[in-house]
Amino acid sequence: MTLPKPSEMLEQLQAVGRLKIDGWSVGLTDGDIWLTNPYGLDCAVQPASIEGCEAVLQWIASDTHEREWGSL
Repeated sequence: MTLPKPSEMLEQLQAVGRLKIDGWSVGLTDGDIWLTNPYGLDCAVQPASIEGCEAVLQWIASDTHEREWGSL
């Protein structure tokens, strides 16, 4: 899996508003970056900044998809 650089990710989000990265959905809404896991559950909100993009990319990179996601 090749992840974008945080600056590239922020530019793409600002241009199109939504990205798919390794099954994850990343969207830009009202100045926040929303992260939705591959099972459709929102799991993180970060500020729309380089630092926010770095946090989202770290979250995606650290996920192994070995666990099931779901609400209890």
